[in-house]
Amino acid sequence: MLLAGVLLFVCAGPALANKSAVRLEAPASAAQGEKITITLFVTHSGNNFLHHTKQVSLTINGKEMARWEFGWTNTPEAAEFSRSFEYVMDGPITLESAASCNVHGSANTATATVGLQ
Repeated sequence: MLLAGVLLFVCAGPALANKSAVRLEAPASAAQGEKITITLFVTHSGNNFLHHTKQVSLTINGKEMARWEFGWTNTPEAAEFSRSFEYVMDGPITLESAASCNVHGSANTATATVGLQ
C-alpha cells in the first residue's frame, strides 16, 4: 500500500506542477538618486521538498544584483511568493529576472525598464 502511495505521488507530481514563472514590477521612471523598489512575483505549483523553485535572480543592466536560493530544506513559502530589491537610480536601467524550478526549469525571463525623469 505504501509503495502504491509513493508511485501515485511521483507520477501525479508532474501533472500538478509547472515551470517557475516570474513577473517584475517597478516604476516606469524615477529621478536620479531616487531609491526605487523592484518586486519580483514568482508562481510555481508544487513547492515541496522534492519539487520547488530552486532560484530567483534579478539582473540590472546585465549585472546580477540579487539571487534567492531554495532547496529541499528551505522551500518557498507558497505557490505564489514575492521578493523585493531596493535600488538607487544612477541612470536608466534594464531589468531582467528569472525563476527556475528544480525539475522543470524556467517558464520565462521577465524584463522591464526604468527611465530617468
